[in-house]
Amino acid sequence: MHIYENHVGVLSNSPHFPWQVLNLNNYINVQPGTAAPRAVGDVRLTSFGSGTAAWCLPGDFSPPSRFVRAAFFRSTAPPLATSLDAVSQAFHILDNFDIPIGVEFGDRERHEIPTIPSATQWTAVSDLASRMFYYKTMRDSTVKRVDLNRIDFDAGDEAAYALDKGEFTFQDVTPKR
Repeated sequence: MHIYENHVGVLSNSPHFPWQVLNLNNYINVQPGTAAPRAVGDVRLTSFGSGTAAWCLPGDFSPPSRFVRAAFFRSTAPPLATSLDAVSQAFHILDNFDIPIGVEFGDRERHEIPTIPSATQWTAVSDLASRMFYYKTMRDSTVKRVDLNRIDFDAGDEAAYALDKGEFTFQDVTPKR
């Protein structure tokens, strides 16, 4: 077992942590904002829109790419006023790491996708100060909350609950006629 001081504040499962931190050096020029205009000869180049200073930020689903994106998003997150604002921001950041069902399978494997594929099963955010646990699942993106203050952990009772109903849900906000 190896334990590291994590000054980056993000994790990934592979390869090992020192490699991930060293790899961040490959993205030293990636930054928030919009790339400044510049000239190439007599041609003036301008960005196509906001976010262009983050050009070359990796976007694939590999652990090294997810680590780089997580470090970038964490470093650019603004300070927030409330814990709920922070929970919301955390879900916005974590949404960038959802692995959709099917993307991990090649053409030959696509017809044999298992019942529980290795796609993102759930995403969770913990508010340690308020003792609140938030999560959403692959089948239901509604954020749910468990108030850990209302659970008697000394009671010794165990209970199991389904994370969701196993189906996609939505809220219809169409005005009634």
